[in-house]
Amino acid sequence: MWKVLVLLCLAASPTLSVSDRRCGTNANKLWLDVVFVIDNCKIGSMNLVYQTISSLFSKQLQIGTGYDDPRSTRVGFITYNWNATDVADFYKLQSWADLNSQIQRLQYTPQSSSPASRMDTGLNAAIGMIDATAGFRDNYKKIVIVFTSVHGSYKSNQPRDVSKILKSRGIPVVTVNTGSSSDTQAYLKQIASDNMSFAIADGNVTQEILKAMTDTNCFCEQGWVQYNYPWNNLQNRYGTCLYTDTTDYSSRDGAKSKCRQYSPKSYLVNELDQQKRDFNFNLVNSDSTKPVNAFYNGLLNLNGNWYWDQPNDRSPIPLDPNSGAPPTRNACVADMKYSDGTTAWTPVSCANNFRFICEQVACDTDNYCDGV
Repeated sequence: MWKVLVLLCLAASPTLSVSDRRCGTNANKLWLDVVFVIDNCKIGSMNLVYQTISSLFSKQLQIGTGYDDPRSTRVGFITYNWNATDVADFYKLQSWADLNSQIQRLQYTPQSSSPASRMDTGLNAAIGMIDATAGFRDNYKKIVIVFTSVHGSYKSNQPRDVSKILKSRGIPVVTVNTGSSSDTQAYLKQIASDNMSFAIADGNVTQEILKAMTDTNCFCEQGWVQYNYPWNNLQNRYGTCLYTDTTDYSSRDGAKSKCRQYSPKSYLVNELDQQKRDFNFNLVNSDSTKPVNAFYNGLLNLNGNWYWDQPNDRSPIPLDPNSGAPPTRNACVADMKYSDGTTAWTPVSCANNFRFICEQVACDTDNYCDGV
């Protein structure tokens, strides 16, 4: 269903362009651990909170653990006011019916009699809930989603400081303003991860949260770099992961072999458009003490035709004319940067030792990964 080659229709031209695959977005195949942190203080708005949460999960999504398909999602619930309460930990809800029943019970539970709203207690409880299952499902990403309408106080730490702990561990924090106060929205933006502060009043919050969840569920195994563009724009990530070693120089055949050694799903990097070539040069130079002006990519000549390298269990992909002009000689190819700053696919001796970049598909809803 997914392939590295994706055809995109350009609005400005009928010409088809090629680009790397985007992250999987199948919300029925999410594999996450999600903690909902809900402010139920006396003065807070609960408008559409539980209806919104319910709308995130279809009956086709596997809730809990123990399924043949490992793509499942665990859900936990924490409420807070002056203090936090673990309503349901990751072990309690083991089916969609369990989840739906829990949401219904919370929806009809009266709000707290306390007007206090101390978000730091809720966020600290979320850290505790996540840590309680450390060592199990460590390859599953975690996400914390906070619902509140109150610019509250705190018990011991500023909520933004507790949020920083979560974010430093790679756990995104989503905030949802359940009221209409712009002051509260500004406050919550300081707590949320980048571009993950939403408001129910916007009318599009279900789609926004789902995107945050599928984005979180698109990641690379440890040591690999997720392709994004422009360089370091993590809000525009692709479903492709890259790896290069600053100390590893090899012949072309050696580079191809080493990519398979790094991971059985790995292959020499594809360059389907100019922005990918730009990213690759940035990548090989990002950790090098001296400029890298040449590296092997995955362009292969097979019986006079040009193809992109793929894993051993997949056929090579033919070079699309929209990706660039093929080299003029049937030889091995390297990316070369010349003194005037231009770059080109350049025929070289296959015995030359160059840096090289390996590539594999990202972990996402379409592609489950055992490791981290």
